[in-house]
Amino acid sequence: MTVRRNSSREVVYNSSELYSNILKRRNKDFIEQYVTGELKYPTQVQIQSLFLKRHMWVMGDRFWKLSATNYGDPELWWTIAWFNKRPTEAHVRYGDIVYIPHPLDKLYSYYGI
Repeated sequence: MTVRRNSSREVVYNSSELYSNILKRRNKDFIEQYVTGELKYPTQVQIQSLFLKRHMWVMGDRFWKLSATNYGDPELWWTIAWFNKRPTEAHVRYGDIVYIPHPLDKLYSYYGI
């Protein structure tokens, strides 16, 4: 089962004057938007309870590839990126160690999702 990081975000309806031209052009009364979600980062004690697979970043690596290989689902790429505090591949250099956390259900409970 794929866990989406945005699955529990609250929906708000925005009818702000700022959007009046857009609303008028689209013949709408409001814009449906999602509240920006916040993930908790695991504590040191929680991290110690996880199995962390070490991976040395090499040319051609992508978070989605690591996710597909380790979790069987490329859409869980954000799990590895968030855990390593590296939002994109541009934040990782060749030779850096990236940790791939397991098990996912325990990690997601620490994230608050």
